[in-house]
Amino acid sequence: MAESRTPAARRDLSIAWLCLAGFLVSFPAAFGVGEGLSSLFGYDVGTRTAPPVWVAVASTVPALIVFAVPGILAWVFGRRARREGERRGNVPAWIGVSIASAFALTNALAAVVPGM
Repeated sequence: MAESRTPAARRDLSIAWLCLAGFLVSFPAAFGVGEGLSSLFGYDVGTRTAPPVWVAVASTVPALIVFAVPGILAWVFGRRARREGERRGNVPAWIGVSIASAFALTNALAAVVPGM
């Protein structure tokens, strides 16, 4: 039995895939936000001086949010397409969440594991 695919479902699926392209912009933007906030607090990135934990957290969390926006949007539109009958909506939704989660996990591990 074929599922009904409405124009809205197809539109949401297309938007979900386009949201994944947003990672191309959010990746450098996240580094700009993180390094910019760190510099704003007086700790230049790339120097031997390690910033205090509060500076690292205050600059990393907004950067992670900036990076995660395309993944979150892909999840929202992909799941909406799925609810509207487009089963393929799960694919960009899970890809977006996986990329954003892997980036956040990598950054968390870099803070915990020395030399990473």
